[in-house]
Formats: sequence, C-alpha cells, structure tokens
Amino acid sequence: MRHFREHTLAPVDHTSIKMASVVEITPKFGVMPEKKGPSPAAVCGYAVVGALVGCAATIGVAYPTLKSKWDKDDAPAVDKNPCAGKKPGKGGGFDNLQCIQSSVTMAVEQAGGNVTLGYNSGTHASTATPVTTTLAEAGMCPVNVHWHLGAEHTSYGEYTVEHSAGGKNGPSTAKYDARQPAGRKLLAASGGTTYLGGRCTKYDSLTADQKKDYDWKYCKNMVVGETYEVHWPHSEMGACNTKWQYQYPFYDGVLCRLGEEAYPGKGKFGLGKVGETADPLSLPGQIGVQGQVFVVVNDENYYYPDMLRGMIVTDDGPGSNTVMGKEVTAYTGSTTGTSRDNTICSAYGPITWHVDRKCHLISASSFDKMCKDMLEQGDDMSNDIYPHGAREVVSDELSANNRDDLGPNGDTVGGTNDVSTKNVYNDLQ
Repeated sequence: MRHFREHTLAPVDHTSIKMASVVEITPKFGVMPEKKGPSPAAVCGYAVVGALVGCAATIGVAYPTLKSKWDKDDAPAVDKNPCAGKKPGKGGGFDNLQCIQSSVTMAVEQAGGNVTLGYNSGTHASTATPVTTTLAEAGMCPVNVHWHLGAEHTSYGEYTVEHSAGGKNGPSTAKYDARQPAGRKLLAASGGTTYLGGRCTKYDSLTADQKKDYDWKYCKNMVVGETYEVHWPHSEMGACNTKWQYQYPFYDGVLCRLGEEAYPGKGKFGLGKVGETADPLSLPGQIGVQGQVFVVVNDENYYYPDMLRGMIVTDDGPGSNTVMGKEVTAYTGSTTGTSRDNTICSAYGPITWHVDRKCHLISASSFDKMCKDMLEQGDDMSNDIYPHGAREVVSDELSANNRDDLGPNGDTVGGTNDVSTKNVYNDLQ
C-alpha cells in the first residue's frame, strides 16, 4: 500500500493566502453612511475559508511534481548491469575479416583447431604465449558458459568431424543444417544455426536406457546421445564475485571492466596492457576459454551438479569417467562460432585456450541443472541455453605453433614443450 505524506494547512498569514483588504468606498457625490467592519467571528471565518482555498490551490498545482518525487523515493534502487553493452559494436575494431589476403595471413591465430596429443603442425607464427597456470591463478573468473553442436576442436581417437560423416556416432542429423562449401554466406553465431561439428565414438556402445529421451525442463533443443563441446569463457576484466559475473553475450562478460580501474595503483584495464605497463602474457593473460567435450546420456550415474563453474577436473569422474580435465592442451586462438571459417576469421584474439583432449559421458540432468543455474543469474542468459552451431575446424595455416600438451599428472607430453613443465591447467571443482 502506498503511504502518502500528511499535509498541514498554511497559517492565515502565510504568503500563499491572498485575502482581499476591506476599503471604504467614497461615491462621486456625497458621503455614504459609515459602514461597520465585520465582526471578529466573521473575520476568523473568512480566514479559515481562505486558508482552505489557498491550501487546496497550492496542493493542486504542486501535486503532480510531489507525487513523482514520492514515487521515486518509494521505488527500489536500480541495480544496473555494469557489463551491458560492453561488446564492441560494428566498426569498433573487432569485426570479422578476411583470413588471408594476397597470400598474406591477416588474422590472428584462430580456434578451434587440432588438440590431438603431440600435434605440432600449426604454422601460424604466433608471438603469443598461452597461460600455463590455472585461469583462476592468472586472475580470471568464468563469465559465461555456452556449448556447440558437436566438437569445434579435433582430438583424434576421441572426437573428430570424420566421426560425424554420414550421420554416424549419434542420433539423426535430419534437422541439422548442411554445411555449405567455402564462400557461402556465413551465418551469425547467435543465429541458432545447427552446423554439426565433430562427434565422439561412444554412441554405439550406449544402452537403450541411456539413449532414451529426457524430459528437458530448462535447456532447449538438446538431444540425448549427441556430442556437445562446452566453453567457459574467463576474463581478468569480468565482474568477478558479483551477481553480474555471468553474462550474455559472453563478450559483455570478458570486456566488462575494460577501461576501468584494475587494482589500486595498477591503473586501468586495457587490451594486452594494464596500467600502461605491458603484460608479459598480453591479451592471453587476460582472457581465456576452457573447452570440454561430452556425449549426453539419460543416466543419473553420470550426474555432475555444478557445470556452471567451469571445466570438470577430477581423478574420479561420475560413472565410468575417471580422469577429467587433466589431459589438456593449451594454445592461443580466437573466439569461434559459425560466422567464421577458414576464409572469414575472428578478430578477437589471441586468447588462451585450455581444451580437454578426452571425450566424456555426462547426464542430461547435469546439462539441465546448468541451464537452470544460468537462468538464475543477474543477466538474462536465455539465449545461451541451447547448442550453437559449430565452426569449421581451423586449418593448420591458421593454427598457432605454440601448443603445450599436458598429461594427467601435469607433465608436458608429446614433445611440444619442455618436459620439466608440471601443471594442471584447470581448477579442481
């Protein structure tokens, strides 16, 4: 119930009360008889009536202004999203571009590419270095989660586009978009395209019960038995540890605090620089993405309750999963999505990527719980609760030559870097 403020009448001598004065009227000829003034009681009555009329007039004029102020006072304080609109607009320096022009590579290294253990065929001579600690230790927090239909990366023996050929290793692809030849008009990453990426090879070994339909309550357009690659964008410039940490689009999240004070005495956030002092890792030290590939099953033995937080990292995963999130390849790349391929490239990069080389089973309920969590965030994430189309696998020519492969114990394996490197890139959940 709205409470209106009480008002008191103005005193009779208040400037808002305009009383007519009593004057003697002298006719043109002669003198009128003496006129008696009003009695004290009458004067008092006139004053009260005048005060009431004056007060009513004052309220009538001022009420709209006063009511507006009262409504504003009663309204709850607006908690404004500090990240809204932080994604650069068209012409802001981050538009897609021609990857190669006149035999010259114009784009930064791209993602997602080949993360197979020991792969070292990327020929993009990157000068960037991926983060080789956990993203949290690098000062980043997750600012979004979304996933793609099929894998955007390739890990031979685990998930590849060859496994998807002819609709193999998964449910029917009849409703998916056919990927057009090079030179097609690319579709926006957020446009709901259903370009299928790579698949794992677990589908044929699933039981009939594991393949049963699931009653999805929160996620949209999901299919049991399908392969999905989940991405968790992280940023040092996110609204970390606030209600606005998770954002759609993820660009708003990763660039939320760009240009704002970083830390006391350190200056403002910049792209690749903090406080005008070059960051040794440049942009890859500020923005990173975790990637992990799953086949969805209708089996509660594979339930994991907190996929919102980031890559699942454990030695004892749910169900028959064992090591998860520890056989990881780190490299620098770009953002992905179906508006890019090996002809049209992303300008968002180079950023750090940490990709799990293994494919894992996960329950449908785990995804649905994640979608529920997403819908409970401060920002509206409803446009990320369905699978986005997968980008064409990045060519060797556009892949960075700085791969760093880690084994389950944190040892660099495959000879792509010094074997003395010991790290587990991702946070234990």
